[in-house]
Amino acid sequence: MLRLIVVLVTAPVLLASASAALAQSAPFPLPLPSTRGTDEDQKACRQDATTLCKPYLGDDMAVLSCFQSQRPKLSVSCRKVLEKYGQ
Repeated sequence: MLRLIVVLVTAPVLLASASAALAQSAPFPLPLPSTRGTDEDQKACRQDATTLCKPYLGDDMAVLSCFQSQRPKLSVSCRKVLEKYGQ
C-alpha cells in the first residue's frame, strides 16, 4: 500500500518535470514559408521557371516537381533555394 501511495505521489511530479524540460528544449516550430518562398527565392528561380517549367506556371507544386526533374539544368541560385527548403 505504501508503495502505491509513493507512486501516485511521485508520478505527477515526474511528469511535470519532464513536461517542463521538453518545453524548454523544444522551441515552437517556425512558421512555414508560403509555397512560393520569399521574394528573393522567387527572383532566384524566376528565369528557370519561365524557361524550363513554363507550362506549369500557376501550379506551385507542379513547378516544384518540374524543378526537381530539371535539377541539373537549374541555375546555381535556384538550386540553392531548393536546398534551403530541403528539396
